[in-house]
Amino acid sequence: MFITNDMCFRLKEKYGTPLYVYSEEILREKCRDMKNLLPNKNVRINYSAKANTNLEILKIIREEGLDVDAMSPGEIYIELMAGFKPEQIFYISNNVSAEEMKHAIDRNILVGVDSLSQLETFGQINPGGRVAVRFNPGIGAGHHEKVITAGKKTKFGVQKEFIPEVKAILQKYNLTLAGINQHIGSLFLDGKAYVDGVKSFLEIAREFPSLSFIDMGGGFGVPYRKEEKPLDLNKLGDELDKVLSDFLKEYPNKDVVFKMEPGRYIVAECGILLGTVHSVKKNYDNTYIGTDLGFNVLVRPA
Repeated sequence: MFITNDMCFRLKEKYGTPLYVYSEEILREKCRDMKNLLPNKNVRINYSAKANTNLEILKIIREEGLDVDAMSPGEIYIELMAGFKPEQIFYISNNVSAEEMKHAIDRNILVGVDSLSQLETFGQINPGGRVAVRFNPGIGAGHHEKVITAGKKTKFGVQKEFIPEVKAILQKYNLTLAGINQHIGSLFLDGKAYVDGVKSFLEIAREFPSLSFIDMGGGFGVPYRKEEKPLDLNKLGDELDKVLSDFLKEYPNKDVVFKMEPGRYIVAECGILLGTVHSVKKNYDNTYIGTDLGFNVLVRPA
């Protein structure tokens, strides 16, 4: 259901502004888009909650059968409140303290680490435990260089040349590598870079023959400008299906779960932000519209 102008005015009269308004119908539709992307594969969708941690939205996403990521103890708290079970939450923050890791460990939530030093810290506080490691496959993509989170110019992930060091730390602390994950960037509208990133990532997965899951990341884009075309999910699904089928022919664990991490794709197109105009003025031939929408409600408009 689309939100009409008349509905906006009625909601504004009832609740005031600033006001975020969401379509539950569109939200559920987007969840199902992702769940149906690879219907013939063993796939789980992890909603990246940093895109929107509204409690009611999290409840709907859980109802639609998605799992969830967490980036902080606060996100863990609200995700548990929304009804997600510990085994449905994947804690994937980076550069965190031992205390934050232990917060997740104590709640039986799987921790993903982002560096050799973080893997060492995890081993020290939870020897014999299960852990995941984020790798950088060397391929990144996104709508802006600041949101490209793989490749040679990003802090994220362990580069594949350090696989021997990862294996050594796992052995040192008797850790089980439950899975590996990546994230190449945000808001791509052409699936080619994502597929290329998955291919490179699967080369890393082959180094670990008993993984329970392989998390391919997310970053699925939505069009923000009229000239932009939506991501072709059918084409992307077909290309990924072939890549994963070829991989499974050789990989020992045929029951390995493939995960994906859509964040903004799930929520961006189901919501709008309503505000009220309070002033209009001109300064040096420029017209400025003054509203009640400050950075406290819209932090990153750019």
